[in-house]
Amino acid sequence: MRLKDALENYYTFSTSLSNVNRQLCFAGIAVVWVFVVKGENGSHELPSELIFPLGFFALGLALDLCHYISATIVWGLYHRKKEKSGVSPETEFGAPHIINWPAILFFWAKVISTLIGYVSLVKLFIS
Repeated sequence: MRLKDALENYYTFSTSLSNVNRQLCFAGIAVVWVFVVKGENGSHELPSELIFPLGFFALGLALDLCHYISATIVWGLYHRKKEKSGVSPETEFGAPHIINWPAILFFWAKVISTLIGYVSLVKLFIS
């Protein structure tokens, strides 16, 4: 295996994890929605114990958005900086490792948020 192969595996699995995580957030919100009750005046009410997991599912989706926004901004600015410095499109160059840190931070934060949402939801169902 080459380092390039390991990086390709990382990209494959992190892309899949992002997609699955997003779907799990939507599914978690749907599960919470099932337990919404109709109030006396016709309004819908969410049981208070479901607000915590719902918040983490919503946070997971917000962090998903932040993940892609941060990566888009950072890589767009880096590309523009290289372009303005006269680097041609065919020139090979390295990028600083720190450039991916914002996206990595949001990536793991969204996964952790979704896990917290599901752990809290499961705890409610088994108690």
